[in-house]
Amino acid sequence: MQLYKTKKVTIITEAVILDNVIKITKELGADGYTVDRVAGKGESGGRFGYDIGGMLSNVRIEIITTEELAKKIATEVEDRYFTNFAGIVYLQNVEVCAKKFCVSG
Repeated sequence: MQLYKTKKVTIITEAVILDNVIKITKELGADGYTVDRVAGKGESGGRFGYDIGGMLSNVRIEIITTEELAKKIATEVEDRYFTNFAGIVYLQNVEVCAKKFCVSG
């Protein structure tokens, strides 16, 4: 099995801005993403349950992409939303066995 080094962007934020965050990632060129509802506590407080419509919960969005695009996504989401909404973005080195993610370095 061949592994390829790439980046994973993880965005944890309020569900109310999920569609906007996904739109940014697509506009910047990301092919796909994974979304989960999450609970937890951080600097902006805590969320431990879900409301009926799901808009008062938190979500985790994960995108596997190149380092360059990962940094663009992280910067754009932070600049646009994290003044008015709770959230955190972090990047991780990952290795995947999909050839489309083969990047130099």
